[in-house]
Amino acid sequence: HHPIFLVEQGIGLFLCQNLVHLMEGSIYLDEEYDSGVPGFPGSRFVVNLQREPIDPQFIHDYHSSSAGGTGETFPLESDGEEDSAIHELPESLSVLFVDDDPILRKLFSRTVRTVAPGWRIREASNGETALRLVEEDKFDLIFMDMYMASVEKQLLGTEAVRELRKRGIQCRICGLSANDKESEFLDAGADVFTFKPFPCEARALIQELTRVLFKDGQSD
Repeated sequence: HHPIFLVEQGIGLFLCQNLVHLMEGSIYLDEEYDSGVPGFPGSRFVVNLQREPIDPQFIHDYHSSSAGGTGETFPLESDGEEDSAIHELPESLSVLFVDDDPILRKLFSRTVRTVAPGWRIREASNGETALRLVEEDKFDLIFMDMYMASVEKQLLGTEAVRELRKRGIQCRICGLSANDKESEFLDAGADVFTFKPFPCEARALIQELTRVLFKDGQSD
């Protein structure tokens, strides 16, 4: 039998779907589920990873061998012309990640530190906080989500980007969204756009961070 896991609704089905697809699994709604509470049938999403769980010892051995047991990042093997054009990630960088979802913020910080342990990462839950942080700290790169959920009206990511540029912030800014908001972000003054969530696999993550840092926006 394949391992089956329950997914609690509310943590971001799009995030779950992308993570599951990265592991070559599937996610679907259990149409037969009933909570047993009259008037509140509830819902349940099932993740099928289609493989046996990984032995924790394998994970430990993999990290030890790939990082030389020192916690350092491991080199990528080039297998084509495309890889030869990839820039090396800077050893140190000051990054601000703006997103209202605390899970995505923590996931970003943890995954990025696996490939860039020298980066300093700060987090903000909305554009207003980001505007305050840039007054007290200097950033090389800002990731800005499009929509910030709150009981009070929040700045859209594009609005926050425009205000950052009006205040003379010249660092590189990357727009973020699960939807295609590239043209809106570039028009607002962002340098580049990427879809979220970020890839978790090291090679893909390095490639995406490299694109964000060194490529120009591609808006039509």
